[in-house]
Amino acid sequence: CNEALTVASIVGREFTMAQLRPLVEEVTEDRLFEILEEALASRVIEELPQTVSRYQFTHALIQETLAEELSITRRVRLHARIAETLEDLYGDDADSHAAELAHHFAEAEAVIGTEKLVHYSLVAGERASAAYAWQEAQGHFERGLIARGVPLAGAEPAPDSQAAALLFGYGRALTGTLQRHQFQEAVDSLARAFDYYVEAGDTSRAVAIAQNPHSADLMSGMREIISRAVQLAPADSLESGRVLASHGYCLGMTVEGYESAQNAFDQALTIARTHNDRGLEMRVLANSANIDGFDMRWETCLANSLQALELANSVDDSYSKLRANLWAFWALLYANGDIEGARPHAEEIRSMAEKLRDALWLSRAFQIETELSYLAGAWSSARQFSDQGIALFPTNPVLLEQRAMIEYQVGNVTQGDSYLQRFLVCRHSNPIGIAEYSTSLFLAQISRITGNDDLLDIVQDEAQILSDSSTMGLGVFREQCGLALVAAQQGDGSQSGELYTALAPQRGTLVTRAGALSVDRLLGLLSQTMGNLEGAVAHFEDALAFCRNAGFRPELAWICCDYADALRERDGEGDLAKATSLLDESLAISSDLGMRPLMERVLSRRGILGA
Repeated sequence: CNEALTVASIVGREFTMAQLRPLVEEVTEDRLFEILEEALASRVIEELPQTVSRYQFTHALIQETLAEELSITRRVRLHARIAETLEDLYGDDADSHAAELAHHFAEAEAVIGTEKLVHYSLVAGERASAAYAWQEAQGHFERGLIARGVPLAGAEPAPDSQAAALLFGYGRALTGTLQRHQFQEAVDSLARAFDYYVEAGDTSRAVAIAQNPHSADLMSGMREIISRAVQLAPADSLESGRVLASHGYCLGMTVEGYESAQNAFDQALTIARTHNDRGLEMRVLANSANIDGFDMRWETCLANSLQALELANSVDDSYSKLRANLWAFWALLYANGDIEGARPHAEEIRSMAEKLRDALWLSRAFQIETELSYLAGAWSSARQFSDQGIALFPTNPVLLEQRAMIEYQVGNVTQGDSYLQRFLVCRHSNPIGIAEYSTSLFLAQISRITGNDDLLDIVQDEAQILSDSSTMGLGVFREQCGLALVAAQQGDGSQSGELYTALAPQRGTLVTRAGALSVDRLLGLLSQTMGNLEGAVAHFEDALAFCRNAGFRPELAWICCDYADALRERDGEGDLAKATSLLDESLAISSDLGMRPLMERVLSRRGILGA
């Protein structure tokens, strides 16, 4: 009895009669059934429901104890026997059991070598990737690479096609498990596979690597690979169209690259429609929407996003669908102030990210849900989403920024400082460009809320670093918005004029990262700083209308307070009465939402007006 169960313990926590029977040949089938019945009666094992002759040890400790009774040599040899027996048992269906076989061949490596271990590790990794089990896939590919003696890190190309397939799979799996600041490891692995395929003349596999639509961060890191793949893909082929869809994205992320990106997208779209390939058409539209949004062309961003989503039901491309939903969400929120219109896209992103089990997209889902709650002043639900996100992704910079802003808005300075410090540690310890972790807008808002002017020096330093980089579009705009708050706070009229010119094209929109600001509010502050009080009043009126209609209550409360300051300074007919009314509204909202710093600010201004 003990011998049969010991063998079963090496098979695994779960096992079947069919697996066990050829491994205990000295025991008759009837006797084996008796042994299993005795083990069932003593609760050593239990039958799995809805299956016939499938069992599992009732506790993992029982399995481990039985396995540990064997010497290492006996255990290794038993794994070898199990691996070969199960492979014969499964026959043509062996690849369907690749993970199980890879495990046993790995344990038996010392006696039967690595050939089958590597084969089944590769197959198991590919099957896990197809099921979006990225961590499991990463483990399989990693085991295969180690067995082959191929370094996990480095720059040298794969030595052969099998190693290239392992590196390709490993890189793809990493994109599903890593956060954006860790993506270089995935890019390096993909590049090593790509270089091998190019040298081997395997154009189709090389081009396949460059087609991965996973995320903006990955495509940006793969810019050189994608550029080379454009030259490799057969002209006017679907492969060429897919690479051009990624190439257009990469071009759009460069300074003055928008028009070049559109040319690439146009070529890809022509190919898609010539071949009647809806999947490629959707990918091009989603990528184009991304670049439109990055260039703050919100109308075309929304149009391309929605057009891509119209194709989504007939296309199996989860990442392009995610991207289209993401930019539809941003366009509706930024340009239209449409929380209810944006919400279904947020829900779809969360649902898809959970299905894909993708770390980057799941962290984005939490960021989006936190932001929706933040905009409405729903601090409890904002904290709930923030807690869930930070628990899974404790070094995600945007999640940390968001949480800091929540705490500062309600006056929890100690907690806000804690999250701010965690963010700064992450920013300084991560190797990607500092523009990816831009802090100007974030820190400028904290300074305005708390009155901590020490943060303004960091904002200026950040802006200088950004001006020396190749970052453009939305990233630069956020920095300029941060500088606008600084200029207003420091009364810098000259700087305010330059920033007003930069921000004016985005009037009537919202800028967000950790918190959220009406661009018209910023234009109002800049106008006031320049001494243009009539212009300031006009912008504050637009900001009020935008945030009232949208239901952005925390931002509305701040606008009321800032608008009152401008009216008090103008001191025209009816201005003081209107300023008093605005302060009353600001106090009512901030009191209702528990925004203590703003409440104190409003009360001090009411005191000044009363005097």
